[in-house]
Amino acid sequence: MCAGTGSSDAPDQSDSPPEAVHHNWQGLESPSVAVVEAVAAATDQTPTGLPLLQNTLDPDALNALLTKGAASVTVSFQYAEAIVSASGDGSIKIRIDKDARERDSI
Repeated sequence: MCAGTGSSDAPDQSDSPPEAVHHNWQGLESPSVAVVEAVAAATDQTPTGLPLLQNTLDPDALNALLTKGAASVTVSFQYAEAIVSASGDGSIKIRIDKDARERDSI
């Protein structure tokens, strides 16, 4: 799981999720699972509360690209309320899409 492995660039605010979260997916889980867990942590949701990742991109293709590609490979995409950048070096950067949050609250 990603819990406890990430850190936030933004100051800790108990009433709102962090602006950016960094995680490392290298380990026992696949990049696609780590992305869902990282976005869930960054948006203060449960992984099962997020849309299916497969509605955004092909999880198997993401896994293959990041685990079999070069460490310098980076894939960026929008998922749920976040902009995700996942790299072949094992890092995941999550940035909250404030515009999506504002659209959802209207």
